[in-house]
Amino acid sequence: MTILLAPLLAGALGGSAAATEVGYGRNLGLGFELGNPTGFVGKYWVGRTNAWDFGVGVDGYYGGVCSYDQRLCDGRFTFNADYLWQSNLVKSTAQLDWHIGAGGRLNISQYSGRSYAAVGARMPVGLDLMFNNPNFIEVFFEIAPVLYLAPNVGNPLGFAFDGNLGVRFFF
Repeated sequence: MTILLAPLLAGALGGSAAATEVGYGRNLGLGFELGNPTGFVGKYWVGRTNAWDFGVGVDGYYGGVCSYDQRLCDGRFTFNADYLWQSNLVKSTAQLDWHIGAGGRLNISQYSGRSYAAVGARMPVGLDLMFNNPNFIEVFFEIAPVLYLAPNVGNPLGFAFDGNLGVRFFF
């Protein structure tokens, strides 16, 4: 990942000083995230400081019974959607913002041959780095506590954390 981001950072720190278009001229971004969950993400700006964030992926957390016997858990797919409030921290040859949000998560899992669904509320908090050159990329880091409101097989406490590093390409 570092090898891929190094040329982008070098381009952002050098060259002409044009403003980033992320959230200003380009409102829809699609990309991917690594961590928990790992998957595909999107972001749609609805105002200067507000955006919808969404993702679909595979959750690597198998807590509870599954951690003792991996054969019991066949996988967990996740879907999330959040409304974000974003604010600027630093604006130079790159722009660093922070965000906080509110939203939900749906997990669909297989456990001992049966399908289960868990619904939870989440509150993402993170950092977003946008570049002047290239002006269509956003790199982000985010953590999000999740409180499950409906049954969550393998996590009897009903509480978990998501943590991700990702990139979005805006157009």
